Amino acid sequence: MNKLYTAQEVAERLKIKKTTVYELIKRGELESSKIGKQLRISEEQLSRYFQKGSASPQESSISFPGFQPESSLLKRDYLLYSNGLIISGQTSPALEYLIEQMSVHPSGLPVLHSHLNTYNGLYSLYFKKVHATTAGILPEHIPALLPGISTAALLLYEYDLGFYVQKENPRDIFSAKDLIQPEIIFANREKGSTGRMYLDILLKELNISADRINGYQKEHVSDLSTANAVISQQADTAFGSGAVAFQLKNMDFIPVKKLPMFLVMEKDSINKPGFSALIDIVRSREFKTVLDFQSGCNSDRTGELLYL
Repeated sequence: MNKLYTAQEVAERLKIKKTTVYELIKRGELESSKIGKQLRISEEQLSRYFQKGSASPQESSISFPGFQPESSLLKRDYLLYSNGLIISGQTSPALEYLIEQMSVHPSGLPVLHSHLNTYNGLYSLYFKKVHATTAGILPEHIPALLPGISTAALLLYEYDLGFYVQKENPRDIFSAKDLIQPEIIFANREKGSTGRMYLDILLKELNISADRINGYQKEHVSDLSTANAVISQQADTAFGSGAVAFQLKNMDFIPVKKLPMFLVMEKDSINKPGFSALIDIVRSREFKTVLDFQSGCNSDRTGELLYL
């Protein structure tokens, strides 16, 4: 059973402040999960953090045999489909609101939030490690990642994907072709993220080798991280969600592609406990109001349900 740790337990073990643990989670460097309103970090998530190279050599050699976390019975209940749902997706106001409302909806269930990117979320859905996952990709790309599984995709919102550039775009970056200029430094996302997936598609369509892009091999684990690299002039550009760009100053955004953000689940799950509540919440006026206050999110088609 994958153990669960509190932020305080992780902080004590790593000899860092509890606030530092929360900052790592906020920046997307350390994955976490929510059980109701409680934040927890699993041993698997800690292992991935160390493997990314974010920890020092001393920290990365830490073992946990004598580290006793809180009881994992609640986690087991989720995995046995008995009294809750596991929903995967990187943090966003829309997803946070959806999970929050599940606790008060008449047909809602407790939700464990697993922080995974698009590809890893769909991978987890395929292996039945989660009940639903967000996926910011075109619907025609979903079946290939879930072979043999009939799915339902609930549209949360639409958003723009594009280039983060410094104010007034001094490097004149407007397309993937501009990334191969030798003086351009690019801040890349990790494999499996939506931005990385569609950048790689663009590069393949243009027959551009990734080796020609300065910074391609260095990965960041969130759009916020790549955006901050551009703002701090550590990089000239990055490729990510417009919703993040609109939250920040001293940076411009060059839209390239409009994408849907889906909540993907197995088709057979639609009639199971909890899933009707998910649909009700997404189709509610209150959910669209949350989106309307979120720059870069379009709610015109919110609530549409596609069967793939």
